[in-house]
Amino acid sequence: TICELGAGYGRTAFAFLHARPRARYIIIDIPPALAISQRYLSTVFPTRRVFAFRPFHRFEDVREEFESSDLAFLLPHQAAMLPRKCVDLFISISSLHEMRMDQIAAYFSLIDRLTRGWFYMKQWRVSLNPHDNLTVRQEDYPVMGHWRPLYVRQAPVQVSFFEALYKIDKPS
Repeated sequence: TICELGAGYGRTAFAFLHARPRARYIIIDIPPALAISQRYLSTVFPTRRVFAFRPFHRFEDVREEFESSDLAFLLPHQAAMLPRKCVDLFISISSLHEMRMDQIAAYFSLIDRLTRGWFYMKQWRVSLNPHDNLTVRQEDYPVMGHWRPLYVRQAPVQVSFFEALYKIDKPS
């Protein structure tokens, strides 16, 4: 099970699902991006069982359909309802730097709670948001002490980015 935060139109999901046809993919995003990725991925993978975005307030109300799906689309507050340690790989590519530090910290807590395997992120080394008077640097990300870094390095192609892969060993 792979979970991606801020999937855009779904290009990373597309690549993973082609490489790993039996993988299950969960996308957490906000409108309208969530609708775009849902439409794109549902179209290019027409035989996949889709848990389409819809309002719900209790995970128990949708658990059976969610757990039988191959693709699932959730808003951030809905992702917080997912069962602990239900994700093998959590991915965030160029999405965290768009947030305030309290939001980033909340997502890192969510990632820690949901992930029983690995967390991959690729973000700007320094992100300047003059509109919100916000700067996020690589060292500002609140990596948990029990996450074991497998690598933290400059991205090889987009050199203004860094990428990191962590093994999340200790249950939260």
